Formats: sequence, structure tokens, C-alpha cells
Amino acid sequence: MPGRRSRPYNVEDVEFVYENYANMTASEIADARGISKFQVSKIVTDLRKHTDLPKKSFKRPNPILQFLEKKGISPKVEGKPAKAGKKK
Repeated sequence: MPGRRSRPYNVEDVEFVYENYANMTASEIADARGISKFQVSKIVTDLRKHTDLPKKSFKRPNPILQFLEKKGISPKVEGKPAKAGKKK
């Protein structure tokens, strides 16, 4: 089944993306406006060419950490393991 066809985006869509991009994901914006997430990405790219679009402050919660918190398990401290260097 082919994907559903999106309508062309308009000025109101661009305004919505500009105001909400920092606090929402592209998928959430796309669902709210009835356009595709690829169109949201295109709008963001074009806006960045012409203006300073605010950086994304919204981060999707990590489902692994949510699971561990729900089960009461404390996660390991994140750190990079030591790299094995080449012997000369």
C-alpha cells in the first residue's frame, strides 16, 4: 500500500514549525499540521538558510532509562571503556 499523499505546506505551517520546532518532534508537528515529517524537515532546512532557527531543546525520553526507572534498577554510570593502544 503506497504512503498517503501529503498536502502542500503553506505559510501557517511554516509559522507553526518556526514557533514549535524547539519543543516538539518533527513527527508531532507533522501530525498536528497534517503534513509529512519530510516536509517539516524541508521547512526547517529552508528556515535555517534564511534565519536563526532556535536549537531543539526537546529530547525524546530514553525508553531504556524509563524501563529501568519503572523497575527500580539504577543504570550503570556511562563512560567510555579504555581504548587498547597499538604496541610499538
